[in-house]
Amino acid sequence: MPKTVRTAEQIRDELQNRVEKIAADVPGALRVRIPLPERHPPDASGRNWNMAPRNDLGADYAHHIQKVIEDMRTEFVLPD
Repeated sequence: MPKTVRTAEQIRDELQNRVEKIAADVPGALRVRIPLPERHPPDASGRNWNMAPRNDLGADYAHHIQKVIEDMRTEFVLPD
């Protein structure tokens, strides 16, 4: 399946939109800071970026976001 090329800002914004959609399923306020993705050389699956969301102080929600990030890494690539 071909990947869609998106800028770092577009990937971050898309992740933010997806997080907002799943926030209703997570108890309490979903407080995760979403950084820009970091480019790396393409891996065997062609994924060329990753990111590590940061929990706000006192929250532990980043693990809820990791599956969404992995799905998006198979959908989108950063431009060369």
